[in-house]
Amino acid sequence: MESIVLIGFMGAGKTTVSKELAAALNTRVVDMDDVLVERIGQPISEYFEEHGEASFREHETNLLKEALNEDSIIATGGGVILQPENQKELSDKLVVYLKAHANILVQRIREDKVNIRPLAIKNDDGDLKRLFFSREKLYEKLAKITVDTSGKSPQEIVAEIIQQVAS
Repeated sequence: MESIVLIGFMGAGKTTVSKELAAALNTRVVDMDDVLVERIGQPISEYFEEHGEASFREHETNLLKEALNEDSIIATGGGVILQPENQKELSDKLVVYLKAHANILVQRIREDKVNIRPLAIKNDDGDLKRLFFSREKLYEKLAKITVDTSGKSPQEIVAEIIQQVAS
């Protein structure tokens, strides 16, 4: 099985869907944010503050390259698509864009008390929407498959991904 890479903005459901998809396909999942937290030894928000976004993105790129070498379901961070090097790495991979409406994404981000996102701390709702819209074209460009997650359960999203991958 070829790796399936999930991309999308914060709150799109990459972590949740990756676990469900990996279980359905009986394969392993690489949640890049979880692995990065383990490797850098602190929450991403703290790392951003202490070392800056550029340093974090370097770690992220190295992990992406590593993860793509093994067959798995890869849940990327929302900003993984920003680096030209990552775009090149993803250009010939099976990339699934988990898309949702901006208002839904902001609501999910604000309601999520487990994943505290650095960019959500320092940006208001309008800023988050602008950030989403600034990335949207890149997500669309890199995706082989796009699935709208708005109003769908993780199981429905997984079924749609499996159906589209098979066809």
